[in-house]
Amino acid sequence: MMTTQPLVSTKERLLTSARDEDFQAFFASEAEPLRRFATFLTGDHHQAADLAQEALVRTYRHWGRIHGAEAGPYARRILVNLVRSEHRKVLVRRKHDRATDQPTTSHSDRVDEWLRISKALEVLPALRRAAVVLRFYEDMSEADIARTLDRPIGTIKSDIHRGLARLREELEGPGGEDS
Repeated sequence: MMTTQPLVSTKERLLTSARDEDFQAFFASEAEPLRRFATFLTGDHHQAADLAQEALVRTYRHWGRIHGAEAGPYARRILVNLVRSEHRKVLVRRKHDRATDQPTTSHSDRVDEWLRISKALEVLPALRRAAVVLRFYEDMSEADIARTLDRPIGTIKSDIHRGLARLREELEGPGGEDS
């Protein structure tokens, strides 16, 4: 019995190869910053690594329609949406498991500046946190943040302003180090 091989043209192989090479270059330059961004959003480096990986997989799935400079914001937007979905899942679990809800573990034994800021970021809503992290950690302009998060620029400015005010309260208040 003779099996037939699928016919793949040389042109298709070259296009796939070029597509993969483009994505590999994107992956090499963006995987680590995307993971760090996810860590700031979640406060958990294990969950952040998983979410960043999922964002990269989803970016690759749509790589054919993403063009150059759009790839980074596209991946970050996917990541923000994944974080928001995870946050909703946690809220639903807490709502249904109030009786068995365990208190969160304290990181006070190994607190340093990075953990202190990460913890403070957790008090912000997901989109406000994303706006602050994109502005000050990723050094993106407000217009770029607005495009990435698909929100009006005025809302982004407000989110950044209110987020910073809330972070100041959190970091300098009664529980903060500077009080």
